[in-house]
Amino acid sequence: MQTEEKRKELLQKANELPLTPGVYIMKNREGRVIYVGKSRKLKNRVSQYFQSGEKNLKTAKMVSLVEDFEYFLCDTEMEALALENRLIAVQDRATALSMNAMIGDGLI
Repeated sequence: MQTEEKRKELLQKANELPLTPGVYIMKNREGRVIYVGKSRKLKNRVSQYFQSGEKNLKTAKMVSLVEDFEYFLCDTEMEALALENRLIAVQDRATALSMNAMIGDGLI
């Protein structure tokens, strides 16, 4: 779970993002991707996650697990959408391969 100090650190990092289109990747403590999103204005969207205030249960849970985030700047919203889709596809494939390996090893 995330501490108040960590939330403030992530908010500070988010506030330094540009107001341009892009894609952001939220990662947990183990460095695993827990969310991929896109935005027309990265700074506004990513900083919303770490601001105080009401969030729905699903978003609040996800945010509580965020240890860090990465981002990619894009020239247009369409470019951000395409990149988001590619990153999600890669993540889904990596997850599927990992699950297949665990099944093959008898771990699940």
